[in-house]
Amino acid sequence: MVENQTKDSLILGQKYAFATAALILGICSFVNLLGLEKPILAIIFGWLALRTKPAPQLTEHRVWAKTGVVLGTIVLIAVPVLIILNYNELREFIQILSKLNGGR
Repeated sequence: MVENQTKDSLILGQKYAFATAALILGICSFVNLLGLEKPILAIIFGWLALRTKPAPQLTEHRVWAKTGVVLGTIVLIAVPVLIILNYNELREFIQILSKLNGGR
C-alpha cells in the first residue's frame, strides 16, 4: 500500500513538472520567434502532463499544461505562416543585410 502511494506521488510529481515546463516553454516561445524547439517541447511536455496513464491523473495545474500546449501550437503554426506570407520581404531584407556585410 505504501509502495503504491509512493509510486503515485512520484508519477504525479512528474506530471506537475511536465505541466510547469509546458507553461514556461509555451510562454518563452514568443521570445525567440524563429526557435521552434521551444513550442515543440511545450507541446510534448503538456501532452505528457495530460496523459491519463500511468495513473494518477493530473488534477491540479491541468490548465498550465493545456496553456503550454495551446501557446506552443500557436507559435508552431504562426511562425511558418508568417514566413511564407512575407517571403519576398524577408528575401529583400537578407539581401540588404548581405550588402551591409560587405557583399558576402
